[in-house]
Parts: sequence; C-alpha cells; structure tokens
Amino acid sequence: MSKLRDRIIKAKSMISIKTYKRPLIYILILMVLLNIVILAVAAGIALMIDDTFDNFFDAFANGSVKWMLAPNAILSIQNPNLLILAVAVLVTGVILFSGTIIALTTNAIKEYVQKKNSGSGKVHLDQHIVVLNWNSKVPELVSDLLFIENHNITVMILADIEKSYAERQIVNAIHKNKKIYHIAKLNVLVKNGDPLLRSDLMDIAIERSTSILVMNPDDHETIYKDMSKSDLAVLKVILGLGSIDFHYQPPIVVEIKHIESREKILTLAKVVENLRHHLIMPICFDMRLGQIIAQTLIENRIEDVYLALFSFQGSEIYALSDTTFEQCLKENAYAIPLSRSDDALFVLSPDNEIKGKKSAHQLEPIPLKSKKWKEVTTSQIYIIGKNNKLQFILESLKQYEKIHDSLFHASWVKDDEVKKLVETLNASKEPASILLLSDEFQSDDSLDANVIDNLIYLEGHLTNKHVHIIVELLNPKNDPIVKNFNINNTIISNKIISLLLTKLALYKETSSFYDDLLTIEPDGEKVDQLAISIIKAKSCLDAAFPLVFQTKKQMIESIYHAVNEQYMMLGYFHEEKLVILEGDLHALREVQLEQDDQLILIRI
Repeated sequence: MSKLRDRIIKAKSMISIKTYKRPLIYILILMVLLNIVILAVAAGIALMIDDTFDNFFDAFANGSVKWMLAPNAILSIQNPNLLILAVAVLVTGVILFSGTIIALTTNAIKEYVQKKNSGSGKVHLDQHIVVLNWNSKVPELVSDLLFIENHNITVMILADIEKSYAERQIVNAIHKNKKIYHIAKLNVLVKNGDPLLRSDLMDIAIERSTSILVMNPDDHETIYKDMSKSDLAVLKVILGLGSIDFHYQPPIVVEIKHIESREKILTLAKVVENLRHHLIMPICFDMRLGQIIAQTLIENRIEDVYLALFSFQGSEIYALSDTTFEQCLKENAYAIPLSRSDDALFVLSPDNEIKGKKSAHQLEPIPLKSKKWKEVTTSQIYIIGKNNKLQFILESLKQYEKIHDSLFHASWVKDDEVKKLVETLNASKEPASILLLSDEFQSDDSLDANVIDNLIYLEGHLTNKHVHIIVELLNPKNDPIVKNFNINNTIISNKIISLLLTKLALYKETSSFYDDLLTIEPDGEKVDQLAISIIKAKSCLDAAFPLVFQTKKQMIESIYHAVNEQYMMLGYFHEEKLVILEGDLHALREVQLEQDDQLILIRI
C-alpha cells in the first residue's frame, strides 16, 4: 500500500511540475481527455438504447463523435431517447470543448498583446543599433538619429525600465525636432530586461546588431577606490558581451563616468580572450564635456560649431581613402579636407555617399595676406556649482595657458559665496565669465535646480554688463525655461553626449578625429592640432572688404593659402548666424565676406 501511495505522490508531483511549467498544454490535454471520456460514455449508452449501432466503435464514431462535430446529424435521429442523448453530448461538447478553445485562444491573444506592450518576448531583428541600459541621454540619442539621411534606422533599447515610460520620453525628445516627417524612417523598440542576462541579450538578436552603445546607469556611488557603481555595471555588461559571436562585428561604444575606468576597460579588451576580437571604445564624456565647456568659457560660440559638426543635420565628418589632402582640396566638390591619418583623410561632407565625388574647378585662389592675430586674451573665470566635469575644466584651462601664454584665472565659488562674488563684480566693472555647473547628483526631476536658483539671483542682482554667464544643463527639457535669462550660452550636456555617442557608434573610423578635436594638448611647438579658432575677418586678413568669391571652394582655398596652409576654413558667423561651408563647393554662386564676419578656422 505504501508503494502505491508513493507512486501516486510521484505521479502527482510530476503532473504538478508539468502543469506549472506549461499550464496551457496541460489544460488542453485535460479537456481532450475529458471530452473523450464523455464521448465514450455517450457511445456506451447509445449502444444500449439503440440497436442500430453494430458495436461500441460504431456508436463512438457514427454516434457521439458525429453528434459533437456535425450538429446537423441529430436532425435525422428518430429514437427520442437517442435524440436526448445526442443533444446532451452536443451541449456538453460546446461548453467543454469549443468554449475552452475560445477561452484559451482569447487568453493567448491577450497574453501576446500584453507581452508586446510590456516589451518582453523575443524580437527578430537584423542590422540594428542596440542601446544597453537607460539614462537621461537615451531619448536625445534616439531623436538625433532622425536626421540620418537615406537610412532606415532600427534602435533596440534593452534596459530595466518600464516600456511605456521610456517611449514617452523618446516621443517628447523627438517632438522637439522640426523635421518630424523623418520619423517614418526610425523604428524604436524598447524591451524591459537585464543587459547582464544572456537570454535577454539573445531575445533582441544582439548577435546581428551593427552598433552597440553601453550607456552609464548614472549611479554616482563610489564602491571601491576610484570605481563608481555605474562604471562597475558597465564593466559587467562588456564582459557579458565577450562570449557573443557577432555577425557584423559591431563597435561597442561605452559611456564611463571616471577617466580611470577607461584604462580598466582597455586592459580588459587586451587580457580577456573573448574580448580581444571586439572593438571597444570607452568614452569619458565628463572629460570631453569639461574640455568643451572650457573652450566655451574662452569663446562662447564654440559650442555652436561643435553641435554643427556632431549633429546629423548638414555636413559631418567622414573618412575618405585613396586621395591626398591636396587632391581633395582641389578636386572634391563636396568635401573639405581637415586632417590626415595613416589610413584615411578626414573630411567635412554632407553625405557619406558623395564625399568622394569630383568635378572640375577652374577658379584659382584669390591672393590674400594674413595678419598676425592673438587668439586668446586674459580672462577671469568663476565657477559656481560642482560636478565630475570640474576637474577637467580646470585642467583644460591650464593647457590653454601653456598654449597661448595667457592667464586664465579660474576659481570655484561656494554657494554661500555667490552674494559676495556679485558684489565684487558689480564694484569692479571688469569683464569676467561665470559658469554655472549643474549638480548631477540630484534625482531626474530635480536636475538643474541649483542652476535655475543661481540664475534667478544673478539676474536680480548682477549689474556689471561685462560679465558673461554660461550655463550647463543636464536636462534638455529645461533649455526653454532658462532662455529668457540674460545668459550668453547654454551648454546642454546630454545633447552633446548623445550626438557624439551616435557618431562613434555609426562611424567608428572617425573616432581618432574626434579624439584629437576635443583633446587640448600642446605639442613641442605649443601647437594644439585640430584646435578651432573663431577670428574676425578684418583681424585675420589684410584685405579690402567686402571680399567676393565666385565659389565656396575659391573662398576655402584662398584663405587656406593666406594663412600659410596651417588652418582650414569650416565656415563663418555672419551677423551672429552660423554658416557652415557645405553643399556643392564648386557651384558658381557668389560668396561675400564682410570685415566683421568671423571666420571659423581649424588648425590642420
């Protein structure tokens, strides 16, 4: 008896396990068996009450089964008792079998819709961009992809975030762009999951992706020495990607908070066997932004130039092979050469497809003479607020001092010293710059609170008209809020980061160019290669203005030779409006340069 009891318990356990793992299949099997039992019982009763059936199998096939599957068959039954039995079988079949199938089908459809709405389940994709982890930069990153011409872009976001919330943030970022008609080319999918789980990674077909961006979770807590909690999370994701056999060998662009983490990631890429064949690009954007902010303190229009170079609107940077710097300058109608590298020439061009297009350009450069100009002057800089970019801002200013033999006196001001600073500036009437840094340790809904509070105070109490105020915002949604304040420039950190992230992910070969562009480091001759200068035309050129050129290329070549082939012209500011030289540079279209126009020159 005990053995029988044990067998029953084991059978019940096995059934329980099976039903827990696959309840739908269990219910279907149970309902089929129950219907077979009912049909068998009905066949036995029919055999007893009606002698037209030869045997049980005849009563089963031509009786109970036929009544359930073909209800019209009961109309030909003459035996009243058999008719009652047939109706009972038919009603039971409708209730137990058909009703169950309908209920299960409805429930399956409901579960399918809920699964897709919640972002769970496997997604079959190919040649898509994968974004792992979520932070406030992701919506801006996605919206930037709207401006990629001639491409249908699919972005798959895998993060521990509610799908509906993420989609609302992305839609809000997209709606800030004017060219909404491009949205049809952009497919954005959000899946709730853990980038550390291989099953979740395979669910988004990560092995067939063309670019991977590992975003920093922005958890600033330091857990060990110089490692933050968010950088540790990024390191774990990279290690998890190592074992995946990628079809397209995508670049893995990694956002890190601390510069020390960059060396750790590069070391991993060298010593971990399954990471050696992957292209991993760790980017410390706090350092990059610190460098951009430092340059903005010296020249407040430099951010507009960077945004124009980083964005997908108009011309951008591409790598061009099989040509020399001089050939490109003379022959390429849609490309401006900017920098040489071992493998390629970096050019500014409207599109990757036409960067190499050549045409005849017969116009010779106009002979011009340049003046010796001073790029930078002494400046007094005050920084209010503190975040991870502060150290990089101060380091960049020191590098500028080495390059230009100028004194940039930068000092950090505590919040309780702002009142005293304003009194000092009002009394001195001397020019100065104030930088307001946003506190990145605040929650998402409180970002930029310290900037807005300090702006209100400065607006109400600062009377020195020679003070330039530069504001850093972390949340792009706050940009319209501060527009009405008397500020000279607003640096939206997340916008710049998202643009640069996307550039590196899509055009990995341009990584070295952006690295040189943003790095402030003098060589032995105190020259910072790929440094951008903004100089008034009359301060740079010894000529009678206005200067008239027949084509854009004639302007570019004329100024290139005038400045001893040390700088290349990217564009100019005309009445404070940025004009980037792009399009068909050889087209006969008159270009006029006024004496107060400001040339945008990049050292080559």
